[in-house]
Amino acid sequence: MFNNLIWKCHICGEERSDDKISVYTSPFIFQGREIGHQNVRYCNDKPDCKEKVKIFSFVKKNKE
Repeated sequence: MFNNLIWKCHICGEERSDDKISVYTSPFIFQGREIGHQNVRYCNDKPDCKEKVKIFSFVKKNKE
């Protein structure tokens, strides 16, 4: 039923098959307070994605 799942990597943006994508869960911090967790998809076979996922955040800092 779900044999051909495709996911988009949040790090590099590439669409990959289910076996090439993993999920990294980290604290979701906003204004210095932990308000939950974030789940980030990344390519589990690309060293660059595996490193960048550790510092990824969906919230972007404003440039002032």
